[in-house]
Amino acid sequence: MKSIIAVLLLIICIALSQSADAQEDKGGRTFTQQSQPWTELIYEGSKFLTSTTVKFKISSGDQLSDDLIVELEKDLGDCSGILEKDKLLTVETSSRSAGFIQNQYEEKIWFKEKTLRSDMRLRLSNGDSPWVKSYCWGEKGVRRQKISPGNPSENKQPPAKWRGRTVSFYAYPEGGTGCDTISDPSLVLYLLSTVQSARLPKYFEMCVFGRKQLHRLTIEQKKSPSLKISSKVRLSSKEVAVEEKITPAVFSITTEALTPDEGELETFSLLGLNKDILIYMDREKRLPVRITGTNNTFGGIVLELKVYSK
Repeated sequence: MKSIIAVLLLIICIALSQSADAQEDKGGRTFTQQSQPWTELIYEGSKFLTSTTVKFKISSGDQLSDDLIVELEKDLGDCSGILEKDKLLTVETSSRSAGFIQNQYEEKIWFKEKTLRSDMRLRLSNGDSPWVKSYCWGEKGVRRQKISPGNPSENKQPPAKWRGRTVSFYAYPEGGTGCDTISDPSLVLYLLSTVQSARLPKYFEMCVFGRKQLHRLTIEQKKSPSLKISSKVRLSSKEVAVEEKITPAVFSITTEALTPDEGELETFSLLGLNKDILIYMDREKRLPVRITGTNNTFGGIVLELKVYSK
């Protein structure tokens, strides 16, 4: 009798384990991450005689020593004490037209490596009207501080010395967000790079905070024909050209803005792409080799991976 009970208990344990695994995969909220396959990605694209370069770089959060962080510390609250334990994703975007740099834009995102929860983000614009915006993720919303020159004479001063300051708070929807983790839009690329495409469900959801509102992303795998790619891999001090034909895993992204009231909905943006977003992944190398989508002003945009570093 005891042996029969033991066998029944074993069967029940196995069934519960399989059920838990199935629920985890179906929800798409917990994935087994693998080693990070890249440390830097460089994309290029062009539209209407204007070329765009986007650089992604991963480092440790404690590698950044910045006077601006020290200046912001009193307003960052809980953010300032946890950044050194985070990963840091830096995204630099620059545009050129007729050989001249038109705009330079940079984002720094501190996040938890396992959960992809964002802790803080810095956005820096180096155009004619420069500014810095810091975002601190909290339990009830995101706090933002904007720093800008108090007068034209401050434009050439470092941001830590700018006197124009405003603080805003963007609350999450009342009654909860329904999100396990709230991340940053750019971390979609990191997620797809650290999980094998075959282990991802057909579709899953991810919550991210944009400029002023929360967004729910639905990420779905699509079928794709073969794709010819041409890039360079940076190894130590040299670059090696890579040309090959692959059958990529393609992920589409659709979005839903989650506003706490009935106000105007914010337009989602990932690298300036607002809709029809597709990310093409090299299955074997786990590299996002192409990013396409539509900008509401300029139309269709294609960003091709040109250089990557391991």
